[in-house]
Amino acid sequence: MGVRKLVVVLIALSLMTVSCASLKKKAEEEELFRITGPKYRIAVVEFRDEFSGVGGTAAGTGSAGHDVVNAYINLLNKAARDAGDNLGAKTVGAGAAKMLETSLVKSENFDVFTRQEMDKVLKEQALGQSGLVTPQSAAKAGQMIGVNAIVIGTVTEFGEKKSGTKISGQTMRVLTGGNNRDKNLGVALLGAGGLGFSKAEARVVIDVQLIDTTTGRIILAESSEGTESSVGVSIAGISTGSSIDDTMVGKALRQSINRLVNSISKQMVNIPWSAKVVKVSGRDVYINAGMNSNITQGMVFEIYKKGEALIDPSTGESLGHEETLAGEAMTSRIMERVTVAAISSGTGFRAGDIVRLKPVPVPVTPPAPQNQKR
Repeated sequence: MGVRKLVVVLIALSLMTVSCASLKKKAEEEELFRITGPKYRIAVVEFRDEFSGVGGTAAGTGSAGHDVVNAYINLLNKAARDAGDNLGAKTVGAGAAKMLETSLVKSENFDVFTRQEMDKVLKEQALGQSGLVTPQSAAKAGQMIGVNAIVIGTVTEFGEKKSGTKISGQTMRVLTGGNNRDKNLGVALLGAGGLGFSKAEARVVIDVQLIDTTTGRIILAESSEGTESSVGVSIAGISTGSSIDDTMVGKALRQSINRLVNSISKQMVNIPWSAKVVKVSGRDVYINAGMNSNITQGMVFEIYKKGEALIDPSTGESLGHEETLAGEAMTSRIMERVTVAAISSGTGFRAGDIVRLKPVPVPVTPPAPQNQKR
């Protein structure tokens, strides 16, 4: 085989590898899971960094030109500045939590409370001073700001691995046995750097826990992985193919986040949606969910009184509270973040009462008549 044919074959193989990897990744992507009915109220706590080398990189002590972690943080901060956000990101975990917040909003399944709101409550109540937010402290803070669930997490893997192969012009000439024309091309490639291949793979793994704020129980523990690879080819010092750059870890992180959004959405449908009464005026109750939460006309709510806390005597774990049905109300006026519902039954409602969507009866389909034998 001549040198020219060998070069063409090697380039074709490298491009096919990239193309096959892209097709496989696209086939593995899940369709976004949609939640019907009111949006769940959720908040995300800033993620911790626990990947290898975090001590010297996440704090910004390395070189941004050679350290993929610092380079990515620089990209995050540039994006924040472009968006008018002066806070920026100090760690990968902070950037990952912010990215998850944005993805949860875009999914249209959730009414998302900002991380700043969550962190403020944690600090005010001295629940996160050690930097380690537990399910119990997260649940307590979540109850204070009125969300259904809290997401806490850890970035356990974050980095990039590079590898490469170089075939010199001399080696190519020996392998091909080359004629004079191939020998001359081999010599030219040898002098100019020969034929080279480079590959980089970025990998991100995030471990999250989804916490029910009513009970403080972990209702989802998920490890989500994202990978992004790139192949480059250089011939006689000229590079072709996919470039290798620091944004690959950003793409891998995006994959990991998208998978988390789907996992969280699928799990949340198993938790009863709830809101709270914020005000009672005559025969009207004001509920802290409105158009932003997908509340629509005609919805009927059940209103419960919160009773005694239920504590497991063996573990001391909260099992929720007793609830007593106090009455029902139907939407009459819907604002952006508040709904006014007219009371249809019950009395003695007050701020803080729990609001749940009344289940819609499922129609029973009668069995098909069977033919009778004569």
